[in-house]
Amino acid sequence: MDLKISKKPLKLWMAAAPLLLGSLFTHSVLACSTSAWSRVENPEVTLFARPESRCTGGCGLRIKLNGTQPAYVEDDTPGNLADDVTSYYAKFHLDTTWLNMNDGQKVTVFSTNASGGVPAFGLQVVQVAGKKYAHIFAHRDNGSQIATNSAASELTDGWHTIELMWNASSAAGANDGSLSLALDDVDSVLSLSSLDNDTLAIITAQLGVVSGNDANVTGNLHIDAFTSQRTASTATPEACLTYNQLFTDIPSWHSFYSWIQSIGYASIASGCTATTYCADNNVTRAQMAVFLERGMNGGDYQPPVGTGTQFNDVPASHWAVSWVEKFAADGITTGCGGSNFCPESNVDRTQMAVFLLRAEHGAAYTPPPASGTMFGDVSTSTPNAAWIEQLAAEGITGGCGGGNYCPSGTVTRGQMAVFVQRTFDLPLRN
Repeated sequence: MDLKISKKPLKLWMAAAPLLLGSLFTHSVLACSTSAWSRVENPEVTLFARPESRCTGGCGLRIKLNGTQPAYVEDDTPGNLADDVTSYYAKFHLDTTWLNMNDGQKVTVFSTNASGGVPAFGLQVVQVAGKKYAHIFAHRDNGSQIATNSAASELTDGWHTIELMWNASSAAGANDGSLSLALDDVDSVLSLSSLDNDTLAIITAQLGVVSGNDANVTGNLHIDAFTSQRTASTATPEACLTYNQLFTDIPSWHSFYSWIQSIGYASIASGCTATTYCADNNVTRAQMAVFLERGMNGGDYQPPVGTGTQFNDVPASHWAVSWVEKFAADGITTGCGGSNFCPESNVDRTQMAVFLLRAEHGAAYTPPPASGTMFGDVSTSTPNAAWIEQLAAEGITGGCGGGNYCPSGTVTRGQMAVFVQRTFDLPLRN
C-alpha cells in the first residue's frame, strides 16, 4: 500500500504523509505499521496489513469481515485542527472483488463523524441485481439521512479510485451543503445537494469495515492509498501499480497466468530458474512449507534459523531447513513418520487439503465430518475426507474434473498457485 494520511494541522489543507501498516499485528516482521493512525479497531482479529494486498507502494490494507464486527483505522486529525472542518476531501483505492454479498446487503467502508459522534457522511458498498455499487450517504442537522447510488457507480472486480468531497451548509437556513463522489477520475458520479447540515464539522474519519454492516457479508475488503485534506485536490489520483509478465514460460494466455502472477508479485513463490516458473513441475513437501509460511506471514517473511535437529532427513545444511522446522512448529505437519519429513517427496492432493486448511485456520482446526457425497472418489472412509470436503466447501478447489477429487494425485506448481491465492485471498494480477 502506502496508506497516506495527514498528521500536520495545516490551515489550508492536510498534506498526505506515508502510513505503513503492520507493527500492531501478530507477525511483526511485516514492514508495515498503523502507528500514524489515532485508533485501530480490532487489529488482532480482523484487520490485516499485507504487502500482497496493495494497489500502490509496498503494503496494502486487507480487512476480513466477521459478521457485523467493525474493523477499521481512524484518523482524528480534523478534530485536532484549530478551525472547524466544514469542507472535507478524502481519496483512496478500493477493491471489493473478494466481498461475498447478496442483493440488498451492504458494508460501510468509509465514515466521518462530527462533534459528539454524530455521523456526517460516508460510503457504503451495496449489491443490487448481482452487482456491487458505491453508495454515498450524508446526514442533516436533524439526524436524518439521505443516500444515493446509480448504474454509473458500479464497482466491477478490481481496484477503483474513490474521491469524496463534502461541504457543510454555509449558514443556518442556507441549505446548500453537498456531497459528491468521483469514481475512477469521473467527477460527480454520485451527488447529494441542498443539505441542511450547517451545524456539522468533521472530527474523525474511519476507513475499513466501519458499522451498520450486514452480518451475512463475508470475504475480504482491500483498501489502499488514503489521503485527506480540507479542499478538493486538483492532482491526478495516484495510479495503481502495473503488473508485467513475471515469467517467460507463463504468457498471458497460460491457464494459470493470473494465479502465478498473484503469488509471484506477493513474493510467495519465485521461479524454478531466474526467468521461468515451471508450472507443470510437482510441488515437494519442502516447497510446500515455503509456500504456506509465506502465505501465512507475508512474502517478505524469513523464519528463524533452523537447527537441523528436528527431522532426521532435514539437516542444518538443507536449503529449506528453516522453513520446514517453522512449518512443524506452527503445527501444520508432524512429518512423514519415523522422525522424518520427506522434504523431496511430492505433495499429494490429500496432504494438500490438510496443509492448506491448517495454514488458513490454525493448527487446532478440525473440519466438519465428511458426508462422502461431494466427490465420486471420496467416501467417508477416504483418508482426510473431511479436510477434502471442507477445502471444496470454501471454494479453494473444485476437484480434478468429472465429479472427482483425485486424492492421491500430485500437485503441480501451477495448481499450487491457485490453491495459495484462494486460501490467502491474494489479489489476482493480470
